[in-house]
Amino acid sequence: MTEEKALCLLNFIHETEEPLKVLLIENVEYIHKLRSLMPRAELFVVAADDDLPQDEEFQDMEIRWVTVNYLGEKLPLEEEYFDIILGEELFLEAWNPQDIASGLGLYLKDTGRLLTSFTNARYWKNIRDLMGGHFYHVCTHVFTRDEMLSLLAASFYKDASFLPADDGSKVDVDFIGRLENMGFENHSNDLGVRTWLVQATKSIGEIIALKKLYTKEIRRELSNRLRRIEYGIDVAENTERLWQLFEKNMIFPEYVADFVKQAIIHRTAFAENFVFQLQRMGHGEWADTFVRALEVLYIPHSEECLAEKPVGASTEKSVECSAVRNKAPITESSAMADISPEQKIAFITCVNKEDWYDECQLYIKNLKVPEGMKVELIPVRGAKSMCHGYNMGMKQTDAKYKVYIHQDTFIANKNFIGDLLNIFKDKAIGALGVIGARKLPKTGIWWDGLRTVGRVLHACEAESVVDSTCRDIDGAYVDVDAVDGLLFATQVDLPWREDLFNGWHFYEIAQSMEMWRHGYRVVVPQQEDDFWCIHCPKEKPLDPSYKKYQKIFLKEYGGELNPEI
Repeated sequence: MTEEKALCLLNFIHETEEPLKVLLIENVEYIHKLRSLMPRAELFVVAADDDLPQDEEFQDMEIRWVTVNYLGEKLPLEEEYFDIILGEELFLEAWNPQDIASGLGLYLKDTGRLLTSFTNARYWKNIRDLMGGHFYHVCTHVFTRDEMLSLLAASFYKDASFLPADDGSKVDVDFIGRLENMGFENHSNDLGVRTWLVQATKSIGEIIALKKLYTKEIRRELSNRLRRIEYGIDVAENTERLWQLFEKNMIFPEYVADFVKQAIIHRTAFAENFVFQLQRMGHGEWADTFVRALEVLYIPHSEECLAEKPVGASTEKSVECSAVRNKAPITESSAMADISPEQKIAFITCVNKEDWYDECQLYIKNLKVPEGMKVELIPVRGAKSMCHGYNMGMKQTDAKYKVYIHQDTFIANKNFIGDLLNIFKDKAIGALGVIGARKLPKTGIWWDGLRTVGRVLHACEAESVVDSTCRDIDGAYVDVDAVDGLLFATQVDLPWREDLFNGWHFYEIAQSMEMWRHGYRVVVPQQEDDFWCIHCPKEKPLDPSYKKYQKIFLKEYGGELNPEI
């Protein structure tokens, strides 16, 4: 170990007495300084060398050793456990850097951070070597800052900051000047930096602050009930339950306002529902503090329309108050026998988490139902695969209209059923989704397509929402090769291909292709006014089986693809 080596990653670390959980990968020269800076930290060290734990230098230092090759073996550690993971050049020799970046992220708390470094591809010496016909990084990865940002974003890190490593190397100012004259950009003296240090976090700063104060369970309940109020679902009951949550956990109005700023899209509409109820309950002072902190123009509306007003709509008196009267009555399957298939719409869901499915049902039960239509809920438990589960659900109902929906998808468009039926008036349309690709690329992965269309609100964390909008759509809907499986609505029944897809991937892309094979169109609707669905998936690396099913898909359907180039 070289004592003179600069421990550059320590630029991101400050002295603290907090009992942090820290994972150091390979760079054992950091151990003494880390222990000095964080004497109460629970320190884990990953090393491929089996002899290091017996080294006298590290005895009596309260280190938990993990002797594995992190590039090729899964770490035998608890997920979401560490506050800090650090190691220099963690992706330098990785076969797939994204696998390592996302894999390490699994072990970080949602408030945690990854500290690493990378060789700068735009360093002046690297460019000079390339100009001379030499490249000395054949078996290693070098990156630009933009490439590193893309890698981290694809690996579910929300924010990153960079510092140049001070390694004492000399810079050829004249050569850099010639590069700049040739058109090379040199922001932050990028051409003069051999190694960049990077700090990547699982959340942006504002959300980290929200996460540090209360448990994940409290934040999830807070998010669910706030969102129900936003969409006019049992507003009085949910406001009452929230107040009980506030009192029990001493949640103050400024925190709720900060939470709403991150987790709620329609803040003015939400405030109108929420504050009105708080005032009715006698909590006007708390409500006033909340409104000031939220910084929205609060215009109260009548009690009659409290839970009825469409999200984002005007607060004028002309707003029609009909949502509750049109709440979806859920009819048991046994009572559906005498109802024609054309009058039925069934919502089919593979369920393995009851709390998510409970939330999904709430939104379905609050949809407006056109006159004469009946709504049926069909949960499928114990499915061996998505195709297996959806085939089971299909056999349980003769409803002409079926909506195959993930348990973590909430339908925010209260007019969803009517809008769906209007589109399905065109009998040539077999299926509809809310986001997809006009043309599937040669990979078969819809989001790799050149023209992705549609709109979804993603709420991957309880504390935040992202409006994922693709290209605009002209007209009421547009034809696509395939749609995402978060919601897949049909008016024709075709068997899901469980003979090929006996897992959890590519099932919806295959079903889209089956629709086209049988002469039916697949479409994505116009959602200019507002998105139809909220999707709450957990961000995680793609399962290794994903590529297996991608190969199966391409073998079966690859010859039918017509990718744009």
